[in-house]
Amino acid sequence: MFRQPLAVIIAAIVVQLVPISGAEAAGPPFELSVKNDHFWGSSGGTLTVGQDGMEYRTADDDDARSWSYGDIKQLQILSPTRITVLTYEDRGKMRLGADREFRFSVSGSTVTPEIVTFLMERTSRPIVTAVIPRIQGDPLFRASVKHQRHGRGSEGTLTLYDKHLVYQTERADESRHWRFADLYSVLRLDRFRLEIRAYEGGGGDLRVFVFELKSELPGDFYDALWARVNRTAFDAGVKGLSE
Repeated sequence: MFRQPLAVIIAAIVVQLVPISGAEAAGPPFELSVKNDHFWGSSGGTLTVGQDGMEYRTADDDDARSWSYGDIKQLQILSPTRITVLTYEDRGKMRLGADREFRFSVSGSTVTPEIVTFLMERTSRPIVTAVIPRIQGDPLFRASVKHQRHGRGSEGTLTLYDKHLVYQTERADESRHWRFADLYSVLRLDRFRLEIRAYEGGGGDLRVFVFELKSELPGDFYDALWARVNRTAFDAGVKGLSE
């Protein structure tokens, strides 16, 4: 009777016992069960995130859409269960050429960090995301802050990485991840306040974030952030004038 080596048998048992996490098992194309909310009514279907673009498949033919990443003006992931696709498509004559947006509510699953990472690798246009993607590398600086805003603010941590700036808070919809190209400018208002202007809204619109630091803003933190955001924007402007 033929007998397998003991090592082969043990390896097979280990493969069967070790579960594969959802992030490791899943991969593109990613599929999300969604509802597209309208001013009047809604439609349901599947939002697919693929290698070359996104597609909304639904029985409602008027809502069904397919976009290449170049056709998407801005993606807004405002929570793990909310994603908005802002397109170049006109809303119609009554809207005076306003761009059309598709607001999706995700059910049965969530927009994961893996999906956000995948999307950021495929579009250079600003992405608004409260879901923090996978980040490689150690943080350069970290500060405890409060995000000042009208109404209810939020407390959290502002972390600077070599290629990213992240604000994380327990209020999931208030968290943000920015690539430096997604930021317009940074400004130190005083020793304890930092202003960040981010592209949030599609057609070059800016949103102002003012953070109050719980301890004095380190000069090295601000200098490193300024060099990655303002200097990049300044150099791009100078290059454009010289061409």
